[in-house]
Amino acid sequence: MRIPHFNLPLAQLPAQTPQLPDLPPGPSLDRVRGPIEIPPYEPWQIGVMLTLAVLALGLLICGMVRFIRTRSDRTQTELPHLIAITELNTAAELTKEDDERFAVLSSLALRRYFETGKGIAALGRTSREFLHALDGHPQINLEARSSLTEFLEHCDRVKFAQASLTAGERSALTQSATALIAQFEQAVEATPQQVQPQ
Repeated sequence: MRIPHFNLPLAQLPAQTPQLPDLPPGPSLDRVRGPIEIPPYEPWQIGVMLTLAVLALGLLICGMVRFIRTRSDRTQTELPHLIAITELNTAAELTKEDDERFAVLSSLALRRYFETGKGIAALGRTSREFLHALDGHPQINLEARSSLTEFLEHCDRVKFAQASLTAGERSALTQSATALIAQFEQAVEATPQQVQPQ
């Protein structure tokens, strides 16, 4: 008896291998590469940017050094007595209508001269304390002390007692303070320099 073909188990069916169609003729794929990465900047552009950055940094450093040297030279050339005289003249020019401000600025200029130029504590002290600090100072003679006392008392009357000043009194105060500074500077120049033994 003959068994129909469709009743055979699948394992007994003849194996058939699927056939793929041949590739069409064309270029070989063995030379195909992936995507090429293009850098955002060319090497010469990076070199130019680095050079400019170094030059900018060098100019900045040179500018800072020059500024520091100029400031140091200016500080050394501006002596305390010249600064005080400039402040006195400025106070006289800018406070023509304000006697109290004139007295405050003039007194401050003279006190700052003694503090920075002579090493005598004058700022933040009353006039009496300031004059007491001058006791025994080698450059303070009787005439200078009397002139300084009169100057400070005049300024205090204007600052605390609301006294007014005439144009002549304002000018006299400025001249008195300027003369005091000049007297102290002459005393310094006249003092012989002590030579330290070697």
